[in-house]
Amino acid sequence: MKSDPHFTGEFAFIAALATKAAKTPEALGLGDDGAVLWMGDGRKLVLVADMLQAGIHALSDAAPAQIACKALRTNLSDLAAMGAQPAFYLSTLCWPKDTDEAQKQALIDALAEDQERFGISLIGGDTIGGAGLFTISITMLGWAGGPLLRRAGAQVGDDVWVSGTIGDGVLGLGVAQGSISVAQEADAQFLRRRYEYPDPRLALGEKLASLACCAIDVSDGLIADAAHLAGAATVCLCLDPDQVPLSDAGRRWLESEAGRQNALEYLMAGGDDYELLFTAAGKDRQKIESVSQQIGLSVSRIGRVIEGQGVVLGRDGEPYRKPRQTGFTHF
Repeated sequence: MKSDPHFTGEFAFIAALATKAAKTPEALGLGDDGAVLWMGDGRKLVLVADMLQAGIHALSDAAPAQIACKALRTNLSDLAAMGAQPAFYLSTLCWPKDTDEAQKQALIDALAEDQERFGISLIGGDTIGGAGLFTISITMLGWAGGPLLRRAGAQVGDDVWVSGTIGDGVLGLGVAQGSISVAQEADAQFLRRRYEYPDPRLALGEKLASLACCAIDVSDGLIADAAHLAGAATVCLCLDPDQVPLSDAGRRWLESEAGRQNALEYLMAGGDDYELLFTAAGKDRQKIESVSQQIGLSVSRIGRVIEGQGVVLGRDGEPYRKPRQTGFTHF
């Protein structure tokens, strides 16, 4: 991932690492959701990696099986953001030394179930025992037969789109932590599942490869990931908060909050949604809406690419202020 003027710490470190250590074209400058190997038959092998740890990406007492499934799915989401379809993965596990055998078996069973769901196979990895909390790192390999989606490519005048609904992840985390309450138990269960078991948008990513100008999955937060797209193309993404799609559960929570605009921006900055954020030319609106209908996944037009840098909030491409919140960083 490229550094952005709105961020320091983690993203500055990645930018420095890219300058010193990632000098081959396959690395894509560490500026995308994965790396790519160009194969002789015209296909592209896309490689992505993601690491999750209890207490950071999940509750400290979360079941290793749940964390492993989330790790699998976040990697699949990175493949979706590049328009690739998954094939294989490697898994590296660090088990706390007091982990019982039942938890290990539960993880095996959960991964096997998700493997079947997404049509992938484990091909290797490593397992160790450690002193810290449960940690899992997954490297996913997938194929792209056509164009490759990249983060760079947004052009002034493009529409800004997002799939699914935004804010469920951060609300689900709050419900799990007990810091957010919702009136309906069904909403609590829905939001928590959205946080713990995200749905990678693989079918959409594959269809967008020939339509979208750029794409990224929403992991750090809608605003933060929009800033990544803006930085990769040196443009500005003008987002309309009132057009950001919310689930019924998210809408009910928002209606219960006193300060609607601040609460809405909180949802836009929260992260863990794993939807696809992308830009596309205005002439392709009908094609994108047709794809949405074909695969049964909603997409929403939430803004426009304008001249400038970074992310602003506005309506009809006319900015009115900068976001007060950004998104998640590790350090």
